[in-house]
Amino acid sequence: MEVKLDKDKLVPILEMMGYSTIPGTDVWKKASENLDEFVFWGVDFKKNEIFKWVEDHREYDVPEDPVFMELKILVENLNEQGGEPRSDEPIADQSREDCQEGSTKEENAFPTYENNDSQENNSSQIRDLIHGYVGNDVLEVFGDTGSGKSKFALTVAKEAINSGKKVFYLDTERNLTEADIAGLKGCEYKYTPVIEEIDSICQKLPAVDVVIVDSIGFPILTSYARLSVKQKGDALLKLIAIFGDLKNWAYKNNGIVVVTNQPESEFNKAPNHVLRPFGDKSQFAAKEIWKTEIVDRKPAYTNIRISAFRSRSVGHRTKITNMKISSNGVELKA
Repeated sequence: MEVKLDKDKLVPILEMMGYSTIPGTDVWKKASENLDEFVFWGVDFKKNEIFKWVEDHREYDVPEDPVFMELKILVENLNEQGGEPRSDEPIADQSREDCQEGSTKEENAFPTYENNDSQENNSSQIRDLIHGYVGNDVLEVFGDTGSGKSKFALTVAKEAINSGKKVFYLDTERNLTEADIAGLKGCEYKYTPVIEEIDSICQKLPAVDVVIVDSIGFPILTSYARLSVKQKGDALLKLIAIFGDLKNWAYKNNGIVVVTNQPESEFNKAPNHVLRPFGDKSQFAAKEIWKTEIVDRKPAYTNIRISAFRSRSVGHRTKITNMKISSNGVELKA
């Protein structure tokens, strides 16, 4: 492959993947997590090379190294696609749904929102909590299945709507029931499990106040084991690009994005390995990452702890809030 490195397009993605520049050079590198070995992977824009540094030399063909192959596939895909999002990709009208019943398809395409400041009430504690940590940026919430991620996202959406804010809710798992959807009065709701549609939608998000994506990893995770090495690289690259689109949207619209995700697989991990959100380097695109964990489960209720997993404000595992799920609904307490 003739390497063609576009620095302007590649550097933002490298930053998300944990690479950093070597001061005084045009090389971006990421060191091995194993402190006993002197190994790092790099991109040299001056020499137009991608490489793996081992001890005292560069290696340029390391097919058995997943980190090197991830980097190689990233460069190949940017060359093939020109690094540009597919902005001409249409969103299928037949898959668009609205939270309100009885609407026409035309109304569903761009629903009207009520955003009267006189309707603003004091029920904005969760949004204020999130905004205090991330500002107008992306919050990623991950945890095991059944640990309350979707309940948290739904509660954020309801609270925002009740306080007069505009909400766009993208459901990729059919996590919401018909009753849940009916309770989201005045928002735009869409369901699709197709990663290509999710990618297209996230490039064309409407100008709302809050965007919910529940969840980002599931559509890829369900088919990940069947993918080839190149396809896995393509999928992870697309995941990173989607996070980038969400981050850009939050900046341009002064809005908040809440993304739920699953943990990475435990397969082939060391006993002391801390499971991160699925998607590996895509986690660097989120301003904050919170983790949901069940601490107490009874027939009448479930208590969940939401703590900081990666935060710029507080230490790892610092409690953010407690959440109680019961037949009465969801309660969040500091």
